[in-house]
Amino acid sequence: MKSIREVLSEDDRTPWSGSKATYMAVKSEVEKRFGKKTADEFRPEFDARTFRGWLSRSMAVNKGERGLRSWVILEKKDKSGKVIKKFPKKIWLFHYKQVSPIK
Repeated sequence: MKSIREVLSEDDRTPWSGSKATYMAVKSEVEKRFGKKTADEFRPEFDARTFRGWLSRSMAVNKGERGLRSWVILEKKDKSGKVIKKFPKKIWLFHYKQVSPIK
């Protein structure tokens, strides 16, 4: 069983490809919940994942924790692969301080 520190030290980046706006929105929520020091050290490509993202790394979200609101842009494509529409989708991320190793 890996500790949170071991999971974070691996070069196992999230698929985060967000904009500066999404980064600042999530960082703002991190600061409200965990303080300025944690927000200053926030690295979205390592520190925040979806519920399933943590489960795939043998980590479980602690009971009663609420997710950090973020969003992704999804693309709808036609049969030829051309993007015909883009739309935002709300997702919930969890900071590493909100998870524990699965026993």
